[in-house]
Amino acid sequence: METAQLATASYWESGKIDLRLNPRREFAAGGLLEFLSEEVGIRHSVVMATSGSSGDPKFVVLSKEALLASARAVAAHLDLSAEDSWLAGLSDFHVGGLGMFARAYVTGAAVTQFERATWERDGGSFVRALRDCEARWTSLTPTHLHDLVIHKVPAPASLRGVLLGGGRIDPVLVDEAMSRGWPVHASYGMTEACSQIATGSPGESTWLPILPGWETELAMDGRLRIRGEALFSGYAMPKDGGWSFDGDKDREGWFITGDRCELREGKLRHCGRADDLVKVLGELVSVSAVESRVSEIAARYGLASTVVAMPEDRRGHVLVALLETNDESRECRKLLSDTLTGLERLDQILAVEELPRTDLGKIDRAALRDSLTPS
Repeated sequence: METAQLATASYWESGKIDLRLNPRREFAAGGLLEFLSEEVGIRHSVVMATSGSSGDPKFVVLSKEALLASARAVAAHLDLSAEDSWLAGLSDFHVGGLGMFARAYVTGAAVTQFERATWERDGGSFVRALRDCEARWTSLTPTHLHDLVIHKVPAPASLRGVLLGGGRIDPVLVDEAMSRGWPVHASYGMTEACSQIATGSPGESTWLPILPGWETELAMDGRLRIRGEALFSGYAMPKDGGWSFDGDKDREGWFITGDRCELREGKLRHCGRADDLVKVLGELVSVSAVESRVSEIAARYGLASTVVAMPEDRRGHVLVALLETNDESRECRKLLSDTLTGLERLDQILAVEELPRTDLGKIDRAALRDSLTPS
C-alpha cells in the first residue's frame, strides 16, 4: 500500500488493483485480489474495507475512473485549481483520505501527507503542519473539528477550506468553528460514492447542494437512491471459504443507500440512518435526533458526547448517553436529565475519560456497545 505516488499519473493510470486496508487492523483478505482479477475481471481499481454505520466489514471495489470522476466533480463544485494545495490529514485507506490525493492529481495541485501516529486532542501537530506547508485545503471529521474548537485553536491564515465529513455534523459546531476562522464546508458522502455526494458553502451545514454528476431520488421508505459515474463497482464478501461479488445496483444503475434523506431544489438534507430508528415502549424513536439534542447541550460545556441504544426487555430499548468528563460534566448531566423526557428519556448518562474512536476519528459505537453489554 503505497502513499508517496498517490497524486501521480503512475498510480492513477496503473491497471493494478490497490488493496488499501488499515495496517492496525486484521482483515482476512487472502485470495481477494486474485478472485477479483481472475474471476470477476476487475482492473484499475482500489479496494477498501467498510462496515458503513453497522454490520460486518465489506470490501468495497472502487474503479479509479470513478474516484477521478468524484475528484473532478468536487474540484468543479469548489472551483479548485493548481494553486489549491492540500494537507492530507485523513488516513489514505479511507475514501476521504484518498480523495484528497485524487483532487490534487486532477487539478495539478501539491499535496502534503500529514504523518502522525495518533491524533492529538488539541490538534497541535496538525495545525503546525498546516502552517508549515501553507496548505489551502484539508479534510477533517467532526470529532477532529470538535477538538480544535474546544481547545480554541484558530485557523491558519493560508487555509481556504476544510471539507468536513465522516459523521453527524452539528450546526453549532460548524458555527463555532467558523467563528475561529475555520472555513468549514460540510459534506455528505460515503465510500460507495467515492467520497462526496453533496457539499455546502462555508458555514452551510443542513441543506447541502448536490454535486454535479449525481442523480438522486428517494425510495418509498425515504432512503436515498443515487446514480452516477462516481458510483462504486460492487462489494466483495467472504463466502463458503472463498469470495463472492455483488454489484448491488438495480438494472438501471441505481444504488439504494442506508440513509434517510430529504431532497429539495438540488439540495440534500441527511436525516439519519434507516436503521437509526429503535422502538421504546412500542414507539419509534430516532437515536440520531436524541443524539443531536444531547450534543447541543453538551457543546455548551465543551464536552464530546454520543448516544447509543441498548436492547432492554421491558422498554424494548433504553438510551444511554456518554460524555467525556471535565469540570462541568456534572452540571451538564443534570441538565440532560431535566431536559430529555418521555420517550427520549436517557436511561443512563455516563461520564467517561475518553470516548473510543476509530482510526478516522469517529466515535466507535461498536466498542461502546460492547463495553455496555454485560459479559
